[in-house]
Amino acid sequence: HGGPELTEEDVINGAVLGPNGYVYRPPPPSQQLRIDMQVTVTGCSTWREVLEVVDRDGDLFDFRNTSTAVHRVARYGQEETQAVLAHPVFPKLVMMLRAKVKFLTARALSDAAWGLAKLQCRDDVAFERLAERAKALAGDLDPQGLALTAWAFATVGRQDQELFAALTKESHRRMPEFGPQNIANLVWATATLGFRCDPLHAAAVQAALANLDDFSAQNLTMLNWALTKLAFPAGDAWRNAFRLKMMQLKEYAPSELSMMAWALATRGDYDPEFMAYIARRAMELMRSFTGQHVATIIWALATVSYKDDPCIDEFLSMALGAIIARAHEFQPLNLALISWGLAKMSYRAEVAFEALCAAATAQIDDFIPQNLVQIMWACATCGYRSDPFLIGASRAAKRRFRDFSSQHLSNFIWACARLGWKDDPDLLQKFCAEANGKMHEGSPQHLSNIAWAVSQLGKELCPGCLPAVVAETARRLSEFDSPSLMMLSDSLFDAKYGEGRDEPLLDVLRARVSDMGSELLRIFTSGLPARRGIASPAQIAEYQQRLRALGLVTFGYEHTHSLFSQLSLAEGQRWEPAEASAMQGWTTNARRSTCARRHYVKVGSTMLQDPGSIFTSAFASSADDARCDFVVTWLGHGKADAPTTGRASRVGDAECRAIMDAHEMITQAAQEQGTTDIRGSISLHTSGVPCLSCVGIAAQFKRCYPNVAFCFTFAP
Repeated sequence: HGGPELTEEDVINGAVLGPNGYVYRPPPPSQQLRIDMQVTVTGCSTWREVLEVVDRDGDLFDFRNTSTAVHRVARYGQEETQAVLAHPVFPKLVMMLRAKVKFLTARALSDAAWGLAKLQCRDDVAFERLAERAKALAGDLDPQGLALTAWAFATVGRQDQELFAALTKESHRRMPEFGPQNIANLVWATATLGFRCDPLHAAAVQAALANLDDFSAQNLTMLNWALTKLAFPAGDAWRNAFRLKMMQLKEYAPSELSMMAWALATRGDYDPEFMAYIARRAMELMRSFTGQHVATIIWALATVSYKDDPCIDEFLSMALGAIIARAHEFQPLNLALISWGLAKMSYRAEVAFEALCAAATAQIDDFIPQNLVQIMWACATCGYRSDPFLIGASRAAKRRFRDFSSQHLSNFIWACARLGWKDDPDLLQKFCAEANGKMHEGSPQHLSNIAWAVSQLGKELCPGCLPAVVAETARRLSEFDSPSLMMLSDSLFDAKYGEGRDEPLLDVLRARVSDMGSELLRIFTSGLPARRGIASPAQIAEYQQRLRALGLVTFGYEHTHSLFSQLSLAEGQRWEPAEASAMQGWTTNARRSTCARRHYVKVGSTMLQDPGSIFTSAFASSADDARCDFVVTWLGHGKADAPTTGRASRVGDAECRAIMDAHEMITQAAQEQGTTDIRGSISLHTSGVPCLSCVGIAAQFKRCYPNVAFCFTFAP
């Protein structure tokens, strides 16, 4: 009590506490002994040999020997980290490092930090001391030391603003000395910890552009990933140079391809050629892909690609085999992202969803709400029902329903309704009660989803939901976009909400939907432009602008039927849905929309007959729009509306292709006959509600050929 005590350094160096408070401290190792220890450590060829030396001679180590030992253990043991961390001597090595951090030189510090991070050793005391030492030595660290120190702290997730301020300041000063690997490691570290330093990152981009040929695929993908993660405006020069360089390279690791795809999608860059290149390279490496790699690329494709992009189908077919064979190996997050991506791209491969749902069911207790909802939403969107999964999902959801956000609640309830899952009334009642309490957090789309779900499930399973939706909508009506308004109005009508009593909101919603319908009728009659080549560019632009201004892609099932009647597109003989779907080539099991066409048109004395043909959607660009005789309007496909950037076009839609093909045949026959006497009938049946661009194409066809009866039907 009150006498001398052994310090941490004393213990590590073999000091002994003797009688009467006497402390025996061995003499410091001689220079030759330190050299001998260094030679002994560097002469080891396995991590176990290094730890044997530590156990035997550790009390003779100086700071350099200790740092070298940590570095060598990591170098040899990085593939066996769990075994290294569990070895009884490893804690002694960490203790030695803690005691000697204050003596570390710049090189020894970066070696030690790298070694601990490589082994995933997150010793708080060691890293706290390393951070303090690194701040003091920042000016002495060379470019490799700066990059490795930053990389080490990022790898173990150690946030230290003061340390990174010092590292980035010194790195910016010495950026001309940095090589490709150091640049990549440094910027990756700042991005991983969310530390944005614009002067440093701008200098890194310029250094990379000046020496691009020296960068490996790994260096480039790490740097590009980091700049994207930081939302740093790298500029077109970087984007174009990176794209060109990556498309010249031929060999990639799976992680590099997934990072490239992730960056494209995160930035929202629509680049069909580059994405196709990534998809082709990914197909070559599919056997070595992990679940994370598959999930990342599918997520990226679904996020940034458009319907019928040519690069997607072949990749998805290849990925399908990996999903079916290895889904049981995938983590919950990967299962969720793959499911979400397939559904987003309308890839309704039942065998894939069967494997994904089986794997998810086996791990159901490991799912967080977001991932659970993603699979529910995906299954509902693709119409795949797996009762074992739904039972497991219901059980897991009930345990954690209070952790679900308003968005998660609405999507989960919507999915139950879409799949007809009413087998667990207790689940639905709990979820609806929770949704009522969080209604103020929901977006207009989520409120509309809940209303639609109640209209399908029944008010008795969702008590109080519709009044809560109506009250919240009335409070925030100005926030609702056109699709949400229309869906909410139809859902409340289907649920018979307000029947027999005055509900002011219903009148407002119906008036809004009626106004949309009236505007569409005006656009497709008096606002319809003449054929391309006759109409002026201003007339075409006005038509397209008015149609896009409505904010709708389709007008919904019932409303489109009504619109067709008003546009004289419901005349003549209808297709029987079963007859159309039985035709060879009809498919709803992939990403393509399908259209069955039949026509009997007499042009002068020539009869053009088509007893039945199938058209499927195909990729087309905005350049194809400009060549179309009728005016096509880009309405978006769940993405930003930018029709002039070469994005996928509506001219490739199945119904548009069917109509334009008939128009071209009629035009050619009319020119050959020298006649304008054209009469007969044409019937279309499509696999889904047609978009408003295709409704406009049909209206233009009808105006061009008023004596041809047009009957346009579609599956719900």
